[in-house]
Amino acid sequence: MARLTETLYRSAEHIWEKIVSHPFVLELYSGKLPVEKFKFYVVQDYNYLIGMMRTFSLIAAKADPETAALALEIAHADATVEMENYKRLLPRLGLTLEQVIATEPAPTNVAYMNYLITTAALGTPLEGLVAVLPCFWSYQYIAERLKDALKDNPNPLYREWAQVYLSREYKDLVDRLKEAADKLFEEEGGRLSILKKIFVTGSRYEYMFWDMAYRIERWPI
Repeated sequence: MARLTETLYRSAEHIWEKIVSHPFVLELYSGKLPVEKFKFYVVQDYNYLIGMMRTFSLIAAKADPETAALALEIAHADATVEMENYKRLLPRLGLTLEQVIATEPAPTNVAYMNYLITTAALGTPLEGLVAVLPCFWSYQYIAERLKDALKDNPNPLYREWAQVYLSREYKDLVDRLKEAADKLFEEEGGRLSILKKIFVTGSRYEYMFWDMAYRIERWPI
């Protein structure tokens, strides 16, 4: 019998193929992406990170000790290591942390954060993990698929950013999240149709996030 994560991936594979071929992703990995689009992405991603921290905290509040420990570990890393990485990145883009905090999240970003938080708050710990999994896993997937293009990327900032998702540390993190989801499904079960829907929706939001950044999405009024 296939593992849960294998089944989830197959359900969203067509979306991930669209993600890998999105202009933002291709131009980022080739070094051709206009810096203004990357700056917009970074600002939005910082705000998204806040939503991710809250999501993992909600998962931890309801999970078994082992799953809760993993969720809190990631939430803590988001609040410390990731935040410090952003503080080092922002000056290289001519941005300050104050500017980023003061920037209103774009509509797609708000919708995605609300989706994750709501799923974690109202659903099971497994459903919360399945909701966040497309974000972590698809970044590794993109990096593996486009690593050859990255070798010839002339932009050192883009290369450094992308190489994080090729690191052993990041692969280990993704593997731990996948293993946690697979284990919960084996031990506690869950409606596969609901889990697939959650995973597909999260994958759609991942595509929409890249598209939002490429279009530099603004509120209409």
